[in-house]
Amino acid sequence: MQESLQALSQVPEAALPLDVYGDGIALQALEAEVATLLGKPAASFFHKGVAAQLAALRVWCGDGQGPIALHPQCHIAVDEADAFERLMGLRGLRIGAPDTPFTVQALEALPETPAVVVVELPLRRAGFQLLAWDELVAISQWCRHHGIKLHLDGARLWESQPHYGRPLAEIAALADSVYVSFYKGLGGLSGAMLLGSEAFIEELRPWKSRLAGNVYTLYPFVLSAFQGLREQLPRMADYRIRARTLAARLAQVPAWQVTPEPPATNSFQLHLPAKPEALREAMLAMAREQGFWLGARAVASQKIPDGAMVEVVVGNAAQDWTDDEVVTRWQQAVSAARA
Repeated sequence: MQESLQALSQVPEAALPLDVYGDGIALQALEAEVATLLGKPAASFFHKGVAAQLAALRVWCGDGQGPIALHPQCHIAVDEADAFERLMGLRGLRIGAPDTPFTVQALEALPETPAVVVVELPLRRAGFQLLAWDELVAISQWCRHHGIKLHLDGARLWESQPHYGRPLAEIAALADSVYVSFYKGLGGLSGAMLLGSEAFIEELRPWKSRLAGNVYTLYPFVLSAFQGLREQLPRMADYRIRARTLAARLAQVPAWQVTPEPPATNSFQLHLPAKPEALREAMLAMAREQGFWLGARAVASQKIPDGAMVEVVVGNAAQDWTDDEVVTRWQQAVSAARA
């Protein structure tokens, strides 16, 4: 972390004054740069994605109680403790089959008209799966035909773009609003951004304050976002290629399963024949004893009885490992967990 913080001091924008309550040259430059990158008129930086997406949903739902159509495994429904319902008083229509992104057919079967449709790109809890491009376009067209807002939960939009092979702006153009994160694939300290029309961004302002998003200064987060855009974003296609070759190698091991196969992004699920808690302890022991980081999270597998599922994310830290080294370490971890 000390090295990471020192590296931030070398970012060109580090010479600029810090931002104060959302007002600062570097912060506004970041918002303008990302808005241009995604082809949207305006953008607003948030300290946290939860606050950003709650604000977006509240704006799109207005004062009414129009429901939000979203997948039951999406981040908003699973990882935010039902904040959009309990904190914002909104209502969700959970649609789609488990482990499969929903398509326009699911929207057409809804019992009522939603105020906004949320599509998570990729659907992380389903193995970082992505909709086919034609299916994503069909959802966008359906929303516009029915006068319904479309919001892209693009926490990993940067990682999704190589799969579609289209400019980020072309993907973002399908939606009325887009959320992106700076601390996942881009490796920032924290931070997120909402993008949309100028009117949409203006309506966000009071909700940013109400959701404790108007932090005194976000300067370190802003610098790390610039750093990620310049250093990590250009490598996303290479990370995806490496993830696909690694996944193919892991899938060759008997009794192991990869989901999806091949991966759509730089990330995928690996299902292993070991108890989750025991595997987690084995992974941490390997980190302490060998300095080889496999992760720190293992949950029950839905693919292997009594097995564990781990998420494999390929980034710059994986570039110095060969596929054989990774397989060997996982074999050691599984053996230790089973012992």
